[in-house]
Amino acid sequence: KLFRRGDVISVTVVKLESNGIMVSAGRKEDHFIPTHGLSLRPINSPEEVVKIGDKIDVLVMKDGHNENRIELSKKMADYVKKWQELKFKFERVEIVQGLVIKAIKGGLLIDIDGITAFLPQSQIGLRKGETVESFVNKTLEFHILEINQSIKRIIVSRLKVLSELKEKEKKMALVSLKKGEIYEGVVRSVQDFGVFVDIGNGIEGLIRVNELTWGRRKPPQEIVKISETIKVKVISVNLDTGKVGLSLRQTKPYPWDNVESKFPVDSTVEGTVIRIHPFGAVVELDDGLTGLIHISQLDVKRVNKVEDIVEIGDRVHAKVIAIDKENKKIKLSRKALLENQ
Repeated sequence: KLFRRGDVISVTVVKLESNGIMVSAGRKEDHFIPTHGLSLRPINSPEEVVKIGDKIDVLVMKDGHNENRIELSKKMADYVKKWQELKFKFERVEIVQGLVIKAIKGGLLIDIDGITAFLPQSQIGLRKGETVESFVNKTLEFHILEINQSIKRIIVSRLKVLSELKEKEKKMALVSLKKGEIYEGVVRSVQDFGVFVDIGNGIEGLIRVNELTWGRRKPPQEIVKISETIKVKVISVNLDTGKVGLSLRQTKPYPWDNVESKFPVDSTVEGTVIRIHPFGAVVELDDGLTGLIHISQLDVKRVNKVEDIVEIGDRVHAKVIAIDKENKKIKLSRKALLENQ
């Protein structure tokens, strides 16, 4: 069978020499391949890449027809094969591995099994304290962004790999999250509708306004501050969307559970007037607890208007005269304290 220039053929290594190898293609004569034609990477001797008996693919550089001799190259066969592999991985969006060989203007040069690629600085994914030069001689993983064999151009990205890794770690962390568990987190953002908290591993959960406190609804800005470390309870995890629901109030005891021991009947309490109605004043005692001073219990004398005695924001003292735990009501009396003075 005649050789044709450009063909890739299989040959057997029959002899190793100091400056190359002899191979057999099943014909009468053997053929010589010099050391520089054996590998895409620089080597000092043939033994570094082949041994006697190995079957290797080689590219026919000269077929002996129009040229005086036959020239074979394992290096060029590897080159063709490697470009095909890289194109395949580009189409399949697969990760490739390469060695950083040099820092140049605008990025890094990467050796991918003997093929040179370019990693732009914007695609390195530099972290605090890292420099472009600090990656030289390191083996890293990349995604191919662009590949063009005709102009020998390959552009790769490490940033995309890091992003995928971060997303993978986040998904694993989401799976490990357990509803009902308490975590420590850092407040990252405070919005009118709630608070975003970083609980680690790239997971950011949302505390909605109604889960901030057991008491009356307040602007989130009055309850937590950005960068504050708080404890939160996981109340929902959506693996499809990656959304995590958190609660601040559920990390604290439900106030009505121990109301009778905290504010026993006949005890004196202090609170802030938060609402005024024609029938009385609502006083906030503690997180999640409010009591009512009926208009008849505001003063020892007859009261025509609640506003004549107290205003919103006033701090008042009162006596606990009744607790209805089932209906979550506390009755207070300012009058009872005044009568004892």
